[in-house]
Amino acid sequence: MSARKKREFGEIRKIQVTGGSTYIVSLPKHWVINAGLKPGDSVVVYAQNDNTLLLMPLKEASRKKDVVLTIKSKDWSIGRAIRMLVAAYVSGGDIIKLVVKDGVAPIEDKKVLRDFIRRYLVGAEVVEDLPEGLVIQVIVNVEELKVIHILQRMHKLVWSMLKDTITAFMNLDKDLARDVIIRDDEIDRFYFLFIRQLNLSLQDRRVMLDVGLEQSADAINLSMIARNIEKIADHAAYIADKTIKLAKKPYEPLKSKIEQLSRAIIEIFNEAMNAFYSMNDSMALSAIERAAKTIKLEEDLENVMLSLDVCDRDTPTLRMIVECLKSMLSETADIAEHTMDMIAVRKS
Repeated sequence: MSARKKREFGEIRKIQVTGGSTYIVSLPKHWVINAGLKPGDSVVVYAQNDNTLLLMPLKEASRKKDVVLTIKSKDWSIGRAIRMLVAAYVSGGDIIKLVVKDGVAPIEDKKVLRDFIRRYLVGAEVVEDLPEGLVIQVIVNVEELKVIHILQRMHKLVWSMLKDTITAFMNLDKDLARDVIIRDDEIDRFYFLFIRQLNLSLQDRRVMLDVGLEQSADAINLSMIARNIEKIADHAAYIADKTIKLAKKPYEPLKSKIEQLSRAIIEIFNEAMNAFYSMNDSMALSAIERAAKTIKLEEDLENVMLSLDVCDRDTPTLRMIVECLKSMLSETADIAEHTMDMIAVRKS
C-alpha cells in the first residue's frame, strides 16, 4: 500500500473467523512493541458509540495518575501551594504529593491546605501527612458525575443565589446576603470538578462517554458555559458582599430599577440554560435577543444613578452593584452564544 493510502486509512487489516463464531484481527507489530506487550498479555477493548474501538493494554487501563508537586522552601507560600494543588486536581491527578523540596511544610499552612481540600475539591482526601507536606488521593466515581449533571447542579444553585441576592438587596437582609456568599464556595467546588471531568475525558476516550461528553468538539463550549455560570455566581456573591456594606435601604426609584434588571437577568439565565439542555437554537436566539433588549433597562437605571447624592456613603457601593449586574447580564448572553456554537458544530 502506498504511503498516501496508509496515512488516509491507517493500516488495513482483514477480519478473520476462528472456531466458527469468534472474529479476530491482527495487531500492528510496532504498536505491540511500543506498548511493551508480549504473547499472553491482556488488552482491553472498548466499543464506542461511533462504531470505533478503543484498544489499550490492561496495565494502562488500570493505571493511576501520580503527580508530585515540589516547591523550594524559599519559594513556598500557601497561595502558590493551593494554585499548584488545584491545577493537579483539575488536570486529573489521582495521587497528588505536595511537598517542600528542601525543608518542612509549616504546620499552619498544612491546616489551611486540609481545609481548602475539604471545602473545594470533591472526592479528595488527605491520606498521608508528611513533615515536608501532604499526600492527597482523589476518589471520584466518574460515571456518577456526568458533566451535564454538574452543570445542572451549578445552574440550580446559581439560580437560588440570584433570587436570594435580590431579596437580600431589596430588604437589606444581611444574614441572607452572608448565606449567598457561603454558597459561592459550592459553585467553586462544582466548577473544579467539572474541569477535572472534562480534562479526563479529553485525555482518555474511555472517560469521554462515561462523563456524558458526546463529542470532543463540545469541550471548548462546555468549559466556557461552566465558566459563565461560575462568573455569574461570583457576581451574585459580590453584590451580596456589597449589600452587607450598605448603611441603609436604597431609595425607591433605584430599588425598582435594580429589581427589574435583576429579574430580567434571572429569566434570561434560565432561558439560556434551557436552550443548552435542549440544544434549541430558537430558544438560544431568544435569550440573546432578550439580553440585547435590556439595554433600555440599563439606560433607565443609569439615569436614576445620576440623581444619587455623590456625598452619600452608599453611592459608590451602589454604582459597583449596578456595574456588576451589567457584567452578569453579559455572562448570561454568552451562555446562549456558546450554545449556538455547539449547535452549529453538530449541524456541520
